[in-house]
Amino acid sequence: MSKVSRPVPSAPRLPIRAESDTARRATGDAARQASKGLRNPYQALDGLDLAKAVARRPMSLDGAASAQSVAAKAGRDGSGKRTIKVETGVTQGPFGVSVRHHIEISVKPLDLGIPPEKLQAELDRAVAEKRADDEKAYGDDLRASGHGSFKEWSQAKGYYGSPAHVAWAEAASARTGGQIPASWWMEFDPFGGTAGNGPHILPGGEYPSPISTIAMAHDTDWSLGRHFGVGPLSQLKDAPDVEHLGPLGLDPRLGGELYILGHADWDVNYGSSLKLP
Repeated sequence: MSKVSRPVPSAPRLPIRAESDTARRATGDAARQASKGLRNPYQALDGLDLAKAVARRPMSLDGAASAQSVAAKAGRDGSGKRTIKVETGVTQGPFGVSVRHHIEISVKPLDLGIPPEKLQAELDRAVAEKRADDEKAYGDDLRASGHGSFKEWSQAKGYYGSPAHVAWAEAASARTGGQIPASWWMEFDPFGGTAGNGPHILPGGEYPSPISTIAMAHDTDWSLGRHFGVGPLSQLKDAPDVEHLGPLGLDPRLGGELYILGHADWDVNYGSSLKLP
């Protein structure tokens, strides 16, 4: 989870398109125009990172394959939450028995209050703010790392495009009621859903460690509060010393609704299911 949100300082302006709650990844022409006149999103690069639990393998989130990897469903038990389920891998056992691993996140949607015709401008503004925040907090670290961008750094760590990153981005999209697609969130925050300070991930700060379940919710609401002024951490908007407010929502002395013990708007679970032959 971020002390300050993490942009890609040298990356081009991030595009966006309107689409369903479960955002589809573009695999064709990146310049193809989407519906409602909004610009097409970048292509998400999907891999697999099970944080020492399962070996990496490619993971497609396009077309029919997407339904096998990412499932979205409406709220359950009258909660109004939207649920995202992402399969993270399969462990093969003896006699044809296998164990399927998954991330399941249920989240209550927020109303951003942004008219569709103003969405692109708001996203561009958020990207500019994020770049400024991250340059202030992590710019020197990025240059010292030898990587050209935070996205490149995340890819080198094996996190960008992993099922955990995809699950976080899909949940962030669901938090906005689908107004901002998951593909945008992945590019916006290459380390979203990890526990730590920006690109400096804590030991055990990634899936499947339980500490990262907190980051899945906190990182999303951090960005929504800081850059859009909505949600439980809305006091982050326009805060002048945001680099010192990373623990907002984690440290009771700083105010804000707590995430460290869970949050009423979020249910984040890492699970497994046994499949018999």
